Amino acid sequence: MTPFRFEHVFRAHSVDELFAAYFDDAHQAEQDRVLEIASREILERTELSRVCRVTPRRQLPGFVQALLHGPLHYVETVTWRRDRDELAIELRPSLSRVQISVTYGLEQVGPRAIRRRYAGAVSVDIALVGGRLERGIVADLAQSLPRAAGCTQAWLDRIPLSVAARA
Repeated sequence: MTPFRFEHVFRAHSVDELFAAYFDDAHQAEQDRVLEIASREILERTELSRVCRVTPRRQLPGFVQALLHGPLHYVETVTWRRDRDELAIELRPSLSRVQISVTYGLEQVGPRAIRRRYAGAVSVDIALVGGRLERGIVADLAQSLPRAAGCTQAWLDRIPLSVAARA
């Protein structure tokens, strides 16, 4: 198991403003373009959760691709824990024996500053290559999370507070 923790401070008025952006379909589509997501299919949605099947454009290296049956995809389950201002995120890649668990927490740290904490662990239960794959996944997160944050900040800067808060 390989733990990770990434933080980013957004210019936003409230935690609710960021959660509204997170669950906004137009924002999600924009972020998927930035992160090179080929498709996102919503499998289930409630007021406090969302389950999606996500297929990235990028694929795994050849030696890992041989372990898959078809293109890489993952099922993303997001549960909003409103009382804690956080999301619990579980990612289940099509590559079996891989698990990614994340807590996405938000906290107000200033009058117009919200800190996002994206922390969790990657576990790959594949002999000989598990640790290497875990480190590769964490390295990919280290590259993609700043791009996602930039997209979200641009969204927050463009969308009036009243619209973002209603979403």
